[in-house]
Amino acid sequence: MIIYKNTFENIKTLNCDFPIEDKYYANDLLGVVADGITRDPIGVSDLSKLTLEEMLKLYPRPSGAEIAAQTVVDSFKDFNNNLLEQFIKANEAVKQLNDKYIANCDYLQNDYYGTVSSAAYIDNNILHYAYICDCGVIVYDKEGNVKFKTEDDKESISDPYINNIGIGWHLPEARVIVRRDYRNNLGNIKDGLCISYGALTGEESAINFIRTGSLEVDESDTIVVYTDGLSNILKDNLFIKNILNFNELDFTSYINNKSESDYELYGKEKTLIIMKK
Repeated sequence: MIIYKNTFENIKTLNCDFPIEDKYYANDLLGVVADGITRDPIGVSDLSKLTLEEMLKLYPRPSGAEIAAQTVVDSFKDFNNNLLEQFIKANEAVKQLNDKYIANCDYLQNDYYGTVSSAAYIDNNILHYAYICDCGVIVYDKEGNVKFKTEDDKESISDPYINNIGIGWHLPEARVIVRRDYRNNLGNIKDGLCISYGALTGEESAINFIRTGSLEVDESDTIVVYTDGLSNILKDNLFIKNILNFNELDFTSYINNKSESDYELYGKEKTLIIMKK
């Protein structure tokens, strides 16, 4: 049962006609979210030279990130109860977008359209989940304890290496290195481990980064399917209290207030679906 679903916009782009690049789809037993991969602004490679106003003006519209995210969640409208197969189909749908719109990927302005995503559905008392990269699924018991949480592969595996490439993200060289060498690259091996992260870009290698699993849930458990903008809120005591004693107006107000309190931690675009057995 779905008890809540919503996307909260980035507080810095409210009322700016900025593309909403988080998307979701939910029915009685299924919830899926997708977070489109941010695009480069048009015509500028060094992002440090842009003010926020200039970045907003030069940001592509329509956004390939928004299109990819919408394409992925739309693909779940024909869900066949197999999350891995569905993610593979979603990746293929993104490939069709890139075949149409990206003739020569340069990992900058003409980077592949792409998105990350997570999904969960309940079959009797079994929760099935799938995710790629930093979208996720978390389960709380009736006391608010975390019963299960998916791992952020990018944060735990890739980021320690990405953070030491020695080039600032504002420079095009850094963005090319990360998108070309660390995203969906099975050959990026260091210390005997593949240190790449996955994203649904239509590349066949993306399939290797889809994580799936299942666990038993109780009627008293609460499941949240989320994009990474929510990651820093998940263990906040007020967040847990609000979802265990759910009231839509109170919960929405809590999230909005949290977003305004600290932009870097809480203010970016985020989407969640709250489910019960």
